[in-house]
Amino acid sequence: MTPFEIPISMETFADTCPPGPDLLRVAYEGGDGACSALARTWISEGIPAAFEPCPAVYDSMRVWLANELGVDSKQIGLTGSARFGSSFVPRKAGCPFGPGSDLDFFVVSEWLFDAYRTDFLAWRDDFLMGRVVPDTPNKQRRWKDNARQVPRNLSRGFIDVNRIPTIRSYETAQQTLDTMSRLVVKLGATPRSPSPKYASVRCYVDWQSLIDQISLSLKRSGEKHSRI
Repeated sequence: MTPFEIPISMETFADTCPPGPDLLRVAYEGGDGACSALARTWISEGIPAAFEPCPAVYDSMRVWLANELGVDSKQIGLTGSARFGSSFVPRKAGCPFGPGSDLDFFVVSEWLFDAYRTDFLAWRDDFLMGRVVPDTPNKQRRWKDNARQVPRNLSRGFIDVNRIPTIRSYETAQQTLDTMSRLVVKLGATPRSPSPKYASVRCYVDWQSLIDQISLSLKRSGEKHSRI
């Protein structure tokens, strides 16, 4: 009987909540296999470090958010510094999660992904045809970037909801952004929970798209961190 194979860089990697630099080192040294393993098990599962003081808050929050979004709570999770307690973005690797840090949620749902995609495409058509007009130069630049970048993300199976402007015509995105604002307020009123200043949602069409994108981000971040 042959043994199970694991990446060499993970043979002694036993930390379930690793600091950002350690995570990036293992991702870089272990290549695609390590990046996929980290995405599947370390990042998309388990209790995030930000909720270790009271894991039940994390469960209650996910159930509430799932009801608001119309999905199952198991389809919702956290990435970013809230997951391990420190950032693994190369330029901020090791910076601790703390009061005022953001919460980066992911949701895996085909129907919700399709609803956000519909909202985005409607907004992009309105923007390109001049039916909706940004009111500041800064917003103009941001909208042009969103119109260009989001279709690339859609082809990879994900969309960041905050890239759809908060206009009532785009109902699903508008409701989600309102839900995230209320989530921040509810956490602020909940003892032994983090107090983020902002909460965002990235929606994936399926689990494989989530694993692929997180793996790619880890690979790129690991390569960048190795050069610092």
